[in-house]
Amino acid sequence: MLSGSGTAAAAAVARLANSTEVANWDALCAANPGGGEVWSGDAYLRVKCAEGRYRQHRVIVDRAGENPIAVGVLAKRVPLLGEWWHLPAGPAGEDASRVLETAAAVATLARSRGAFMLKIEPRTGPDSRTAIHAAGYRDTVRIIPNPSTILVDVSGSEADVFKRIGKKARNSITRAARDGIVVTRVAATEEHCAALFGLLQETAEGRFVLRAESYYRAFWQTFEAADAGQIFLAHRADEAGQLQLVAGAFAMGLGAKTTYKDGASVRAKTAYGASHALQWEVIRWANERGAVLHDLCGAPPSDRVDDTDHPLHGVGQFKRSFAPEIIDYAGAFDLPLKPWAFAFWVKLGDRLARRLSLAIRKDPYY
Repeated sequence: MLSGSGTAAAAAVARLANSTEVANWDALCAANPGGGEVWSGDAYLRVKCAEGRYRQHRVIVDRAGENPIAVGVLAKRVPLLGEWWHLPAGPAGEDASRVLETAAAVATLARSRGAFMLKIEPRTGPDSRTAIHAAGYRDTVRIIPNPSTILVDVSGSEADVFKRIGKKARNSITRAARDGIVVTRVAATEEHCAALFGLLQETAEGRFVLRAESYYRAFWQTFEAADAGQIFLAHRADEAGQLQLVAGAFAMGLGAKTTYKDGASVRAKTAYGASHALQWEVIRWANERGAVLHDLCGAPPSDRVDDTDHPLHGVGQFKRSFAPEIIDYAGAFDLPLKPWAFAFWVKLGDRLARRLSLAIRKDPYY
């Protein structure tokens, strides 16, 4: 039985959010099981529509005897096929069966509006994969950048948080302060956005694809305007006493959870501990916002944590100095809603859309 079937969805019904619900969208997301995901929040949906050529749907799933679930949907229309719907880091649910119940309701709504495919990336564990596959979903490439991640407990006082992070991180933070590294929270001005993007370019150097600078600037400024994001810059004085930029980061938050999204440092290793000091300031910001969890957003899967060939090995070692445990999620999945359209998309459409987006728009499709 497919997740989109009427029987599976009987206990839950999806509908488009009304104007009052749209106006209070982030609060509804934060009330979801698990505390909500910034990837389904207002700022993320708006910036992806403005800069990523998506459409958005804000969906409420009403559940008998249970609190409703707010589901952020990003969609793209494909000529002749219809829309595909993506639920970034979702849908939410108390467990895998509730996640599938919510997804089934959204699938019914999506099909009624002509969609040919539903993409989900639930925050359930790998042990839920069997149930997800049994519901008709097929493995696909992830869009949200943290299929495995590290979560830092940032509850309590700042002193409590500092005691909980790893000894290596504490030592690096202390040394960075002793060496004169200063981390500041700055506004997302043109100048500061350009500085952070420059660091991202230096770090990338062909190792990963960057979007256009205008995309990042719009992203950071949209989140800042919504009081949902912050840029951090780290400086150190050179021999002449002039402050030099050595690292930068951007973090975002929704409800009781914050997420580290973008970060980079200069390639020259002249500022030991700068990245730790930078992340510590992000964690302090998270704690001040009242967050209880900070998502370091990306790590090798737990079964490859010691694999030096994994592209995220170094990043993972750095992040594990704050908290050792790696959290693995189930993955990303597609549910066919129109079999013929889905078959065409898998065989040719997806590949063609990716190539055309890079060739014509110089921007990733997803």
